[in-house]
Amino acid sequence: MTFGGFIGLATFLPTYYYDQFSVSKVQAGQLTMLAAFMGAALRIFGGWISDRWGGINTLSLVLITISATLVLCGISGGSLVLTTLLVMLCFAALGAGNGAVFQLVPLRWPLATAVAGSMIGEIGALGGGLVPSAMGLSKQYAGSYMWGFFFFAVLALMMLVMLRVMQIRWTRTWAEKGGRARSQTAPSGKAYPAGTNGARLEN
Repeated sequence: MTFGGFIGLATFLPTYYYDQFSVSKVQAGQLTMLAAFMGAALRIFGGWISDRWGGINTLSLVLITISATLVLCGISGGSLVLTTLLVMLCFAALGAGNGAVFQLVPLRWPLATAVAGSMIGEIGALGGGLVPSAMGLSKQYAGSYMWGFFFFAVLALMMLVMLRVMQIRWTRTWAEKGGRARSQTAPSGKAYPAGTNGARLEN
């Protein structure tokens, strides 16, 4: 949802701006670049806040923000300024969500972080290809991009529900409450890095 949404929306936005608001192709590219910059800049913040607040908590807020901004984008299709501000906020949430996801990856797969991260990136990239297609179908059959925005807003809420259900098991096994890293403490009081085997390190 976060990585694929970022790629898909960044691919779709130039067409959307050009078709919906009749701006020039150069202006459409500039507005898209502005939104993409927000997402890239907030990715670091998403990782930073996830380390402190927890990746699950961060992703919950991210998915709520994504859903709300997408719904508002669908409704405010007549205002270029409002749409641009909402898109920037949506991309900021998508970027922060990417950082949150990769805060959780090494906690879940401490011995296969690179493979897991690569698979997540691949699935996200494939999913991102659905965004332009779904938006095009919405425009073709419903006469508006609004239903495409609504579809992905609902999808974000579905991901939120799944996240909140799964986190019950996650916080019993490999993560602290909210998705923070577990701290493993040796008998001597020495803290081990999260995701490592303390006994093996001692040996």
